[in-house]
Amino acid sequence: MIVSTQRSLTIRCPLCGRLENHTISFFDLARNVPLKISCKCGFDKLTISTKNFKDYYLQIACLICEEIHVIKLSRRELWEQSVIALRCSETGQELGYIGDEAALEKIVKQKQDDIESIMNNLGFDDYFNNPQVMFEVLKHLHQIAAKHQMFCLCGNHQIEIEVFPEKLELHCPICHSLHIIYAETTEDLKIVKQVNSIALTEKGFTSFDASKVHPNLKP
Repeated sequence: MIVSTQRSLTIRCPLCGRLENHTISFFDLARNVPLKISCKCGFDKLTISTKNFKDYYLQIACLICEEIHVIKLSRRELWEQSVIALRCSETGQELGYIGDEAALEKIVKQKQDDIESIMNNLGFDDYFNNPQVMFEVLKHLHQIAAKHQMFCLCGNHQIEIEVFPEKLELHCPICHSLHIIYAETTEDLKIVKQVNSIALTEKGFTSFDASKVHPNLKP
C-alpha cells in the first residue's frame, strides 16, 4: 500500500476571513514539534501535534463560536483518508478540510455555492473598506503581540481583537478596556507601522486614526 506523506488543508482564518490552502508533510511532524499553520495576516489558525505518531491532535481556531477546538485523528485518518471535514464541536459547522489534494479540490468546488458552508465564496475581501490596508495592519499587530508588546495596563497580556470593515477594536477581557485602531487609508497604515508597542488604558476607552496619534501607541 502506498501511503501519502503529504496532505492538503483548506481553512478560513477566523481573524481576517482569508481563505487559504496549505500543504503539510509527515516530515513536518517528524521531530515531534507542534506544527503551526498561520494565515498571511499572521494569525495562527491551526496547530498539529503528536506524541507517538499514532494519534494527531489538531487545535483549530473556530470562526463560528470563537473557541479553540481539539480534534483527534488517528495516523490512518490523517494520512490515508481521502477527505476529513474539520467541524465546530458546538454547532457541527464545517471549518475546513484536510486530505488528498484532488479530492479536496473537488469537494471545495461542490461547496462553493452552499451558503451554509464555511467553504463558500463569501467575498471577504469585499467586507473591508480597504482589504490591503486591513491585512497589513493585522500583520503588524500580530508582530507586536508576538513580541509581548501588546497589553493592558491592568496587567493582562491576552488582548482580544474584533475586526470591522474600517477598524479594529482591541479589548481587554479582564478590565474591559477598549481601544480602536482605524485601518482604511494608507495614512492609517503608515502610523500603525511606526508603532512598536500598544498599551490599553486600564478600564478606559481610547481610539486613534490617521488624524491623531494616541499617546498609548508608543513608537
